[in-house]
Order: sequence, then C-alpha cells, then structure tokens
Amino acid sequence: MPREKVDKSDKDMERVYLTFSEAQRCLGVSHDTMYKLIKQGLPSHKLGRRRVFLKEELVQWIKEH
Repeated sequence: MPREKVDKSDKDMERVYLTFSEAQRCLGVSHDTMYKLIKQGLPSHKLGRRRVFLKEELVQWIKEH
C-alpha cells in the first residue's frame, strides 16, 4: 500500500527540468544553435549522459537575453 502512494505522488509531481529536445523546441532553435547558446552561457546541467535545463533557469535566461 505505501508503495502505491509513492508511485502516485511521483506522477503528480511536475518536472522541474526540460530535456535538450524540449528546451530546443521551447527556444525554437536548431541542435547546433543550442550548443552555441550553451557555450554563450545558457545554463544547463549534466544528468548522467543527458543534458537538462532547469525550467526556472531557462525562463530567467530568456528574460535576460
């Protein structure tokens, strides 16, 4: 029973990050442009082999640029 509760709350929790592809679509840029933006200071984080973008940081970066 407790396990079911944990699984349910995991589904209800909103993700705080975007994947590379999601951030790319959000910004409306190409794959290559994403890497250029990262080199120019777009905040990103490595999660294992994946690069992710915290929603809050992405919104703040957009406001500043």
